[in-house]
Amino acid sequence: MPATKRRTQKKRANRKQGRLGRWIKRLSLLALLGVLVLAGYMVWLDMQLRERLDSRQYQLPARVFARPLVLKEGMVMRPDELEAEFSALNYKQASPVDEPGQWQREGMEYVVWRRDFVHADSRDREAKVRFRLRNDELTNLRDENGAALEEFRLDAAPIGTLLGGGDDRTPVRITEIPPLLGATLIAVEDQDFAHHFGVSPRGIARAMVANLQAGTVVQGGSTITQQLVKNIFFDHKPSLWRKFNEALMAILMEVHYDKAYILQEYINEVWLGQQGSRAIYGFGLASEFYFHKPLNQLEPHQMALLVGLAKGASYYNPWRHPKRALERRNIVLDVMEEQGLISEQDLQRLKAKPLEVATKGAAAQNPYPAFTERLLEELRPYYSVEELRTAGLRVYTTLAPSVQKLAEDAISQGADKLESDRNIEAKSLQGATVILENHSGNVLAMVGDRRPHYPGFNRALEANRQIGSLIKPAIYLTALERPHEFNLATLIDDAPIREVAADGQVWMPANFDNRSHGQVPLYVALSRSYNQATARLGLDLGIENVRETIRRLGVEANLPRVPSLFLGAVEMTPFEVAGMYQTMANGGEHVEPRTLLAVSDAEGDQVQRFRPKMNRGVEAVPIYLLRYGLEQVMREGTGKSAYRRLPNSVPFAGKTGTTNNYRDSWFAGFSPGVTAVVWLGRDDNERTELTGATGALTIWTDIMRKLPHRHGRIQAPRGVEWKPVNQKGEYMDPRHCEGGREIPVSVESRLKTDPRCERRGWFRNWFDRDDENVAPREDMSPGWGIDPEQQRREQMQEQRERERQLREQLEREEQLGPEQYQQIPPDEAERLRRLEESARLQEQRYQEEERRAQEERRRLDERQRRGGVPVEEAQPWPPQQQEDQWP
Repeated sequence: MPATKRRTQKKRANRKQGRLGRWIKRLSLLALLGVLVLAGYMVWLDMQLRERLDSRQYQLPARVFARPLVLKEGMVMRPDELEAEFSALNYKQASPVDEPGQWQREGMEYVVWRRDFVHADSRDREAKVRFRLRNDELTNLRDENGAALEEFRLDAAPIGTLLGGGDDRTPVRITEIPPLLGATLIAVEDQDFAHHFGVSPRGIARAMVANLQAGTVVQGGSTITQQLVKNIFFDHKPSLWRKFNEALMAILMEVHYDKAYILQEYINEVWLGQQGSRAIYGFGLASEFYFHKPLNQLEPHQMALLVGLAKGASYYNPWRHPKRALERRNIVLDVMEEQGLISEQDLQRLKAKPLEVATKGAAAQNPYPAFTERLLEELRPYYSVEELRTAGLRVYTTLAPSVQKLAEDAISQGADKLESDRNIEAKSLQGATVILENHSGNVLAMVGDRRPHYPGFNRALEANRQIGSLIKPAIYLTALERPHEFNLATLIDDAPIREVAADGQVWMPANFDNRSHGQVPLYVALSRSYNQATARLGLDLGIENVRETIRRLGVEANLPRVPSLFLGAVEMTPFEVAGMYQTMANGGEHVEPRTLLAVSDAEGDQVQRFRPKMNRGVEAVPIYLLRYGLEQVMREGTGKSAYRRLPNSVPFAGKTGTTNNYRDSWFAGFSPGVTAVVWLGRDDNERTELTGATGALTIWTDIMRKLPHRHGRIQAPRGVEWKPVNQKGEYMDPRHCEGGREIPVSVESRLKTDPRCERRGWFRNWFDRDDENVAPREDMSPGWGIDPEQQRREQMQEQRERERQLREQLEREEQLGPEQYQQIPPDEAERLRRLEESARLQEQRYQEEERRAQEERRRLDERQRRGGVPVEEAQPWPPQQQEDQWP
């Protein structure tokens, strides 16, 4: 019995061992199969990982840069304009200047430390420059060693990206990453980064302890490698399967790539903010987005904020949650001090600093929507939308940030003021402006809405409105191109006019004041904007001839073949009007307005430059005569109110424009350097109660008075001479009579001479001299031209104006106070003394010449009383009864 029991137990044990063995075999097979599957899965993951990383290229939108400010010896520059440029570049005022991106001012002396920047033509390394502003003129331009410079180019301000939306970043290489930033990231996110193989059990345990001690989350359990894998391959939904895959791929990534590459990619890949549909990735872009600084110029507390944002950029948003962001930044600073990255003294000093982030919205993706719309039009023929969105192109433009800022302020504040002062419905007015550089056609500024940053309807490019009297200069230019028929003094009949069209419609234009003014000189008809005189002149010239002139001024808009064209019954945009007036300002040479200068790849190589398109539309002589007429608009015509706020020594020229029922208020004008056009109106095309002079001109004046300008008269081209004329347009020969108004005329023009000023024989002159209210001018030089005495007076006036400006500048410096006051350098004091001495000597010479002239007149009168014969002077042209000998 016992034997049987033992056999039974033995059989049972054998069966158990057999079952166990079978289970072991099965488990072994399953384990082997699992290992094989895992190995295969890891091979597949490895292939995915390497293929993705090795072939990965960032999709970067095109970056847009403003034109760089080039400082030149002798250039015109106002201090407020210069400092606005520094603001656009986010340069900080400091004393002393100790790093790139800073500037210092002491009196009128400036020190600037330029940042390193890749321009379209070359790379400019960081460098210091010194210069002085005196009477709005830049002088004494020198490098940090004291060597004189002809020019010094600053870096270009970034002004946004094109075709935004989606992911955006500024990739950086490991060599460009500040060591403190990398060390701080490792200290906060992964202290075992240098030692683990992608996954760190110790790091997970340490993070749990640190978080419990701090009472909040100060460290994460995932390694930097795991976070990089998650950012590249997975979404942010938590799951065990995602964590499992992260761990496997982190291990594989550590096998194939070194630590420096992994840290670099993490710094470029981490999400650090959001701006609408634009996602801010990487520390390179975040530095620009939050601080307007390149990454290598961040201070420790700024680095700490960015590192803190890696934990949750939305939760710690410094604009929406500044207190929360400040606390997170200070926690990171504590970690930096614990790890020996900063000292205890530095910790207390840095904690006391505010967040120092830029103004919310200042880093907008497209802060200048009107300008950017035109830029895209110019880029479209050369680059696809995909290239602009993903190729990381660098686009260099003509935008001048300081000019753009004052244009935006002028439109938005000017519209508010006009509505308030003239009882216009609030927010009913809209406006637009375009500002061009005369000689290059570069668009310096463009505003398409009284809310300048609103990306809606762009009135500068899309608002086709009737331009009213802005078209009139083209009619007068057509006449001045016929020097044998017309000149500035030619009388035009400003009388009622009636024109019957082919369809029987009657056109009877009237003047603004509903009065007729009779025979008026051509320049008066232009400066006073007389409709009747302009219409009569246009009909005499012919519609087709006027249309052809408008085309040569650069206008491509539709031009109706009706007489009302002469009074502005043509629709144009402010941008088109600016191109037309740029031709007038540039001496008749039309340069197509442009915003685009050059485009390069992301590294600054493979540059494509865009040359200006220009052509000579009008000859220099008639355009100079027209410019004189437009200057009279500003001096004595419809634009004269502007000179109450503009410097009298700058030759501004322009034209007002008002359409029927006061729907549109226009002003287009220019200085020697820039052309500006302003439009005001309503989007519903209702009445505004504004004329060109009471509306647009006020905003145009606000813009122009804040820009630097060259002083003095514009030099006349060859073929122009100045002659005195009377109210009838007759030549007042200065050799035989005094008086008259001096105007420029073409040498081809034959002016009729005032009968009182015709040359007479000495015998007739003897008996008629008492009957003629004319004084002889034998002291004048022979021929036509400018009165020498008038020249001397103008020179004296210019000399006194320069002295006045210099004294005002010195007075302004004295008002700065004892801390900022700087003694006048000896060379400036000597220059002032010489100016005063020169003025005194010139005044003495002028008085001496006056005495000599009076003595000559006395001797001539004495000779005539004795029966002497007056000296005959040469005539510039033969008498009328003789045949003209000139070819």
